[in-house]
Amino acid sequence: MASVWGSTMSVRRAVLGDEAIVRDLRLRALADAPDAFDSTLERESAMAPSDWSRWISSGATFLFEHPDGPRGIAAGVLYDGEPDAVLLFSMWVDPAFRGSGAADALVASVIAWAESEGAAEVVLHVGKANARARRFYERIGFRLVGEEFVSPGNRIVEVEMRVALGRK
Repeated sequence: MASVWGSTMSVRRAVLGDEAIVRDLRLRALADAPDAFDSTLERESAMAPSDWSRWISSGATFLFEHPDGPRGIAAGVLYDGEPDAVLLFSMWVDPAFRGSGAADALVASVIAWAESEGAAEVVLHVGKANARARRFYERIGFRLVGEEFVSPGNRIVEVEMRVALGRK
């Protein structure tokens, strides 16, 4: 387990067996910010344990953990149609921990995984009107690329952001 803030808070990669934790965090995220994700609380509440196992196995999911329990999540998968890119998705931190560095650590974990996979860049989609999230991503190096679309899951306008990675 990689330590982020000493021994009290950390980020680790989810493994098979963490399905209940990933499900709980994802449902909390969807309840907290329903317009921030391309899914719904209703849809993901109905997902079976095997769906969560596939989620964990399909890429890399990282968990921000506090002594009182998991408080954040971010995931990465190889980006469809772009073999040199990873899609960052499901980024969420419990409101009580926003501003703590948890989001930075979660995204850094996805980026490190993307680099280990040989990716040239990380891509994400964020709500055009979500100024706080966009400022955060810009602060850590993501840039708007001019792509804009209406999300099929939540019908909000999203923009695409990317960050180039140092190739090994």
